[in-house]
Amino acid sequence: MFCPLAGYKKLYLVQEWWARCQHLAGNGYQATFLHRRRVFPFSGSISETMRKTLFPCWAFLFLLACNGPSTETKTEAVRTNEPVGKTSTTNQSIKHVVQRSHAFSSSDAQDFFRLELRGDSITTSTVLFTITSSQGQLLHRQTFSAADLEASLVYEMTTPTATLPQREAYILRRMNEFVQPDRFVTPAITQSQNPDTSFVSLKDWQRLQAQPNTIGFKYTLGKEDGHLLVYDPTQKKAVRVGSFGG
Repeated sequence: MFCPLAGYKKLYLVQEWWARCQHLAGNGYQATFLHRRRVFPFSGSISETMRKTLFPCWAFLFLLACNGPSTETKTEAVRTNEPVGKTSTTNQSIKHVVQRSHAFSSSDAQDFFRLELRGDSITTSTVLFTITSSQGQLLHRQTFSAADLEASLVYEMTTPTATLPQREAYILRRMNEFVQPDRFVTPAITQSQNPDTSFVSLKDWQRLQAQPNTIGFKYTLGKEDGHLLVYDPTQKKAVRVGSFGG
C-alpha cells in the first residue's frame, strides 16, 4: 500500500494527540470533546472513552493516510505544475494534458508524446502537440484547434446536433486516445509505396524508405486528414511523409 509523505505527517499528529490523551487518562482527568466551539462532556473515564470512540477515528485516519493516488499510469491529474490527465480550471483558463510514451525515434528508447489543451473553453481551445526524445530533444511541435479533434464527431452522432457536454467529452476523448499502440507502424514507409513528395523531397523519401527499422506514427485531424510522421535522423526531427483518409 502506498503512503505519501503527507500521510506520515498526519499519522504523526494523530499519534501525538493519542499519547497526550492517554497521559491525561493516567492522571484521572475527565474528558471533554471540542467540536466547532461546542463542548460535550463524556461520561466515564477518558481511557474508556478513547477506547470506544477515538480509536475507530484513529484507525480511519490511518487508512485515509495510506490510500494515496496510484502513480502507475501515465495519465494523471493535472494542475499547473502537476502530472498529466484531467481537466483543470485556473483563472478561467482550461488546461487538459495527456502524455504517452512510445518508441519512435529509436526502437531502444521511449519518446514522449504530449498534448496540451489551453483556452477559455474546451471547444474553443488550442492544442499543442509535441514529441520529445528520451534525451529531451524536441522532435516535433504542432498546434491545432480543438475543432480539428471535434470534426470527426459527425460520424458518431445519432441526432442532428450535439450538446455542449457531448462535444467537450468527445474532444477530451480524442486527446486521451490520440496516441495508441495501433497508431505506430514499422517500417514507416514500405517498399511497395509510391513516392509522395507533397511533404518531403524525393531524395528524402527514398532515403527514409530504404531504412527498414523506421517507426511511423499515424493520427487524424479534421474529418479525414490523416498524418504520417517518421523520425528523420539526418534532420534530427520528425517529418510528415504521407497522408491518408478522404
